[in-house]
Amino acid sequence: MRIDDLSRIPLTQSAEKADQAAEKRALDKGTIASGADHAEVSQLAKALAPRDPQRLEQLRLDVQTGKYDVPAEVVAKAMIDAHSKS
Repeated sequence: MRIDDLSRIPLTQSAEKADQAAEKRALDKGTIASGADHAEVSQLAKALAPRDPQRLEQLRLDVQTGKYDVPAEVVAKAMIDAHSKS
């Protein structure tokens, strides 16, 4: 016994149509410039970039080996302090 869903559109066609529609909307909004992707990094993101790569690597290793331990009270206090400042 065979059951076919005649109203089903093959995935490749529906995905292609969705891509075309998204591209058309982006072109209408003027967000695509000759097909090239573009990203900007904010000043805040630049300020938050790690300044000490050795310290960052040491933290990564500590976390990976399970040696990095921060008491929950310290984390909670930092979260409350950060929230109360804003």
